[in-house]
Amino acid sequence: MGKATRPRDGAAVPVVSRRMASEVRALSQHAEAIVQRVFATVREDVPEYAAIRDAAVVREVETMIRINVDIWFRALLGGRSPDAEMLKPVADFARRRFHQGIAMTGLLHSFRVGSTVLWQAFLDGVQHRHELRDEVLLKLSPYMMYHTDLLGQTISHAYIDEQRRGERWQSRLQHELCSIVFDRPDDTEGFRERALALGADPLGRRMALAFAATSHGNSRSAAEDELESLLGALTQRDEPRPIGTLWREHAVIWMAVPGGENAIRHERRLATQLAQSPALRGRTQPVGIGLAGTGARGWHLSAEQAARALDIGRRLATRGRQFRYSDYVLDDTALQSRNVAGYLEGLLELIAPEPHLLETLDSYFLQRQQRKTVAATLEIHPNTLSYRLKRIETLLKADLDDLSWQSRLSAALLMRRMGRADSA
Repeated sequence: MGKATRPRDGAAVPVVSRRMASEVRALSQHAEAIVQRVFATVREDVPEYAAIRDAAVVREVETMIRINVDIWFRALLGGRSPDAEMLKPVADFARRRFHQGIAMTGLLHSFRVGSTVLWQAFLDGVQHRHELRDEVLLKLSPYMMYHTDLLGQTISHAYIDEQRRGERWQSRLQHELCSIVFDRPDDTEGFRERALALGADPLGRRMALAFAATSHGNSRSAAEDELESLLGALTQRDEPRPIGTLWREHAVIWMAVPGGENAIRHERRLATQLAQSPALRGRTQPVGIGLAGTGARGWHLSAEQAARALDIGRRLATRGRQFRYSDYVLDDTALQSRNVAGYLEGLLELIAPEPHLLETLDSYFLQRQQRKTVAATLEIHPNTLSYRLKRIETLLKADLDDLSWQSRLSAALLMRRMGRADSA
């Protein structure tokens, strides 16, 4: 029996005895039985593979097992370890498993199961033949460990490389999509192509969330890490993946509104998700929530609204960590028009000479027109409150019970509060 010069790690294929060489050839002639044995065990013991229903994928798994078994026999019979060309099908197989959604843990689990079954087949053939059994255990087992490690590393390196390629490709597409949203919202075809490539419905509704960046300094990488953390926290199984970007010192993330779901109900569900997420619960920074929008322009508008809601809520020192644009939608729409803003400012100027009336009107709306609560907050008698409200109606020639007047005055007071916050 020859003796191979072998590194301590067992990388060199040992020179086997004539009897062992004959045994290996005999086993290789029945390799298909070993393949089927490995295949059945993998399908039974590895959940990810047991769940495969696509017949083409099942056949590919069986073919890969056949290739792995063949690599083992060729190494032993040829006297040398697999080279890069021989390992290429193994790496390609690992790359395809990534795209088919098989987790690397499942992939490596199946490989370990297969290697165990293959090794057991060798042991079964020599268990009653002491001279061959010793050769298998003492000479082949170190190489078997190396061989298994070599193929395992080939699989994991190829899988991770493909994963990184996919992440870079996704990141590039996402960057291009967001650039269209903010810079070229009329590029409908460009938006559609990139949305489809990312697995997003280009005609589906999305609702923007705006988080103020918490990263200190101007570190772009820290801000990107924070964005990735937020995306991970907001990703839900069986729901379209959120799409996010950094924009105007905000992390903006668009969440999909499921088809057929009422946008208001979805906003409430999203608000609950934000409040209950363990990963988001520790954040001290609030979030703005925009209205649902479709297409590049709709996504852009929703992002603007989310950032605007965040700005309004923070300037008014509103309690809570969620600011919904829907809470400010009518007031803010009015404030966006310069002449409307001038009109609203003029309304308050009519009662400004009597400062206690401004204070009363502001409290009246903050307390949702609950007169007892307003009187208690202002520490005045209810009759005094009634007199002041009547005086306001007289000066404005308004009816405070009229919804139209309530909308106008609510917007005017919001504008006043924001102005006071800016000057503070």
